[in-house]
Amino acid sequence: MFSIEDIYTPLPVAKKEIWKRWNNSALKDKVNTFLDNDIPEFLKDRPRSFYWRNVISPNFEFLHFLEMAKQIELEPYCFEYLRDIFTAKNSCKYHLCKLYFYNGKGRNGGNKISALKIIDFNAEGKKLTEIETLWRENLVDFHHRMLRAAIDDINIYDASPWINKMEGKREKFYCYHFALLICHGVLFENFLMNDEEREFTEETIIPNFRRVCDIFGVQPLIVRLLPPETETDPYWFYYPESIKAKIARTKNKDWLKKP
Repeated sequence: MFSIEDIYTPLPVAKKEIWKRWNNSALKDKVNTFLDNDIPEFLKDRPRSFYWRNVISPNFEFLHFLEMAKQIELEPYCFEYLRDIFTAKNSCKYHLCKLYFYNGKGRNGGNKISALKIIDFNAEGKKLTEIETLWRENLVDFHHRMLRAAIDDINIYDASPWINKMEGKREKFYCYHFALLICHGVLFENFLMNDEEREFTEETIIPNFRRVCDIFGVQPLIVRLLPPETETDPYWFYYPESIKAKIARTKNKDWLKKP
């Protein structure tokens, strides 16, 4: 019986396997044909490590991904879907709008955190690109400038045009996405089986993963991003306290601009 654990490839195995497949011209040609040669330009010269989120932001999960990318020795690329619709019921989207800052452990062992709400939460149904912060800054721009303040150089790719070609068919998107993981890159991700994500994992992720395995005879390369024992811990949505300190020093929307 297929288990969610069957989706993941151990990092050391993926590190070797991606180059073996990359040098398999017949396999690459099969992927190209399946995708109608519609492969992002930056994936045509070498494989990359992948990280997908609606909006890339420098929380602890993202910083952990960068460390994993170093271990696999593949240049990190971050994929976004900026034209997605906002709903506060989605944990990832909610935490883009209410930020939590981590400042270590307290005397009793609990997390020392503080929160900052940055939108009015009247944005249900809007595209992420249409939302503004409380100080009237575009939400996506805010997170990108925060990202640039935290990381010197990072590659971000807005996959919205590529995704929109799927004509709103979620199943087609995940099938094509997994096809990119046959020989063009390694995805770092956790597919969850909790109450919020179980239906999506069982009805969309697993069937498309298995379909791509059947088509190509090998499985998409997906490395577990977070340890299973903490993969649902809200800690991964938190930000380092140092970022909050930078906000406090300037107290205006330009606090993240590069000098």
